[in-house]
Amino acid sequence: MASAALTAIFIFGLMSGSAEQVPSAQQLLDAAHKATDLASAGAYTLQATLVVNPGNPKFERRAKLMIVRDHDRARFTLESDGHTEERVALGAKQYVVPGQGALSAMGLRDFDYSWDPGRPPQFKTNELPSFSDVRKQKIQGKEAWCFDRKLPQSKTKLCFDVAKSMLVHESSSESHTEYSDYASLGPSMYPQRVQVFRKNMAPFELDQIFVTPAHANGDLFKVPQNALEIEKCDDEKPPVAISAPEPSFPKDAKDARQEAISVINVVLNDEGKIVSAEALGPDSYGFGKNSVDSIKTWQFKPATCNGRPVATEMNIEMSFRLH
Repeated sequence: MASAALTAIFIFGLMSGSAEQVPSAQQLLDAAHKATDLASAGAYTLQATLVVNPGNPKFERRAKLMIVRDHDRARFTLESDGHTEERVALGAKQYVVPGQGALSAMGLRDFDYSWDPGRPPQFKTNELPSFSDVRKQKIQGKEAWCFDRKLPQSKTKLCFDVAKSMLVHESSSESHTEYSDYASLGPSMYPQRVQVFRKNMAPFELDQIFVTPAHANGDLFKVPQNALEIEKCDDEKPPVAISAPEPSFPKDAKDARQEAISVINVVLNDEGKIVSAEALGPDSYGFGKNSVDSIKTWQFKPATCNGRPVATEMNIEMSFRLH
């Protein structure tokens, strides 16, 4: 096992041996970052099998995820049923093809960073987190150190394996994620299985995750044709809807007394105009279609980055409730 991982295991072995030696939240974050930071591997390729609705034969769908990363350059590819979705990241900018929203909506555009919550943020923020006391809990049948990371608008629970310092559980009011079966790439560790449960979206898992060194030549990071540039920065403000008519309730759904929450991935250009709106998930009653038709009539003030108008993407949830 790599020296970084051995150091973390030794430290946490000492911590777990005495009730008085409880680690701080920052110590847990620092140890996890040291053990799982893939940047030390240089350029690499991550491949995984994506399964939506795992274990449900009627609705289960499979896809292949590939991430090729060389420090601040990355290419993301999702292949499913003959359809390929791609995006490229070059530093603070991502290049997105309108109508290809699955990678963003499922939180996969930076998936290879997801198990490293101690990673320094790419952009500065005025919202500094606070932490609850660290407590010991059973997670996945093993002892884990857990604490809450709090921001003004959110709270996230993080749990780390007592023996190995890796992240095993992350949850909030909107989602929870389980990380398991860690393997090594040089001095760094990564999970071979990740299960994700998100509010208002179908559950999914990434299995058979495999990370290997890569020779990343410049052609791999060529911007996809017709891609829109989306910029991130320190002072980022989301778009503001100035006109947002509600969608009509589908007649068949009303007759069948069906309710739903439809999730729509939306891409806006730097003028605040909608470039694409895409319903995520099955839509047997037309909730997604009616949501898309309505959102396409919405008007926005554009997102801004350090005061400049920029293109952006986001998910919009539309609730359909019978009164």
